[in-house]
Amino acid sequence: MSFLSMFIWLVGRRSEALEAARIACNKYMTKFAGKDAFHLRVRVHPFHVLRINKMLSCAGADRLQTGMRGAFGKPRDMC
Repeated sequence: MSFLSMFIWLVGRRSEALEAARIACNKYMTKFAGKDAFHLRVRVHPFHVLRINKMLSCAGADRLQTGMRGAFGKPRDMC
């Protein structure tokens, strides 16, 4: 019995993309190795941090904030 370990490094992808990759790998391995001849493990490594730069939307907001200067943002999520 062969062992397949699949490492996925994704940037900005969500669970739908992971599920699509898992289904595609499963179909491919079932076709070429047989139904019970492989083991599939999907590992996600979240290296990319999504950041958000909040903007004000009130009247006179251009006087209160700096716009895109220093717009690195705060960490919001990892993908």
